[in-house]
Amino acid sequence: MNGLSRLTGLLVLVSPVFAGEVQGHAIITKRLAKRTVSPVVYNLRGVTPQAGSTAETESSSEFDRLAIMLEGGNQPPKAPETAVIDQHNIRFDPDLLIVPVGSTVQFPNSDPIFHNIFSLSKTQPFDLGFYPQHQSRTVKFPHPGIVQVYCHIHANMYAAIVVTSSPWYARPSADGSFSWSGVPAGHYKLVAWHKVAGFFRTAVDVPESGKVEAAIRIPIDVEPEH
Repeated sequence: MNGLSRLTGLLVLVSPVFAGEVQGHAIITKRLAKRTVSPVVYNLRGVTPQAGSTAETESSSEFDRLAIMLEGGNQPPKAPETAVIDQHNIRFDPDLLIVPVGSTVQFPNSDPIFHNIFSLSKTQPFDLGFYPQHQSRTVKFPHPGIVQVYCHIHANMYAAIVVTSSPWYARPSADGSFSWSGVPAGHYKLVAWHKVAGFFRTAVDVPESGKVEAAIRIPIDVEPEH
């Protein structure tokens, strides 16, 4: 290899990758509607839970029900991981989980009663059957999407698993803020998924250096006052 070829190769190796930082806020707003939007509950036993009877009412903040992702670019997803959704006090803990595509989730039963965890979601349907305290089941999630999780026995139990192929995802902090660094310059979609309200999207252009401020608004329907 001559001197020019070596120099060219060195330049390729040290060529900068232009990347910026995304600093964002999720903004929860409320709007009046004829009735409150509620999560889909599978009515398998002829009984539909009353509004407000699910674990949704236990969330201390609307931000607890929110997952944020930055979609676009050609970056590979994060490495698969193993996460846990416990069954404790007849509820899921946590009741919202974000994992990279290809991850597995363990479902241990910490209650002194049987549970039967299942999902009819197209992303990854499963039925773990009846199993008692101190036993666990595991499910792998090879495809991106939303997986709604329920219990055949306890209609009030509801959780969601967000499976993402994006390397940039987060649960917002208590004030709705989130951030990612090292995002290659380009055009992206900022995506929010709320357990009750669903998907919301907005465009974000990441600069070659520096940071961009991004905001996404999530409207939550509430009952009109009488």
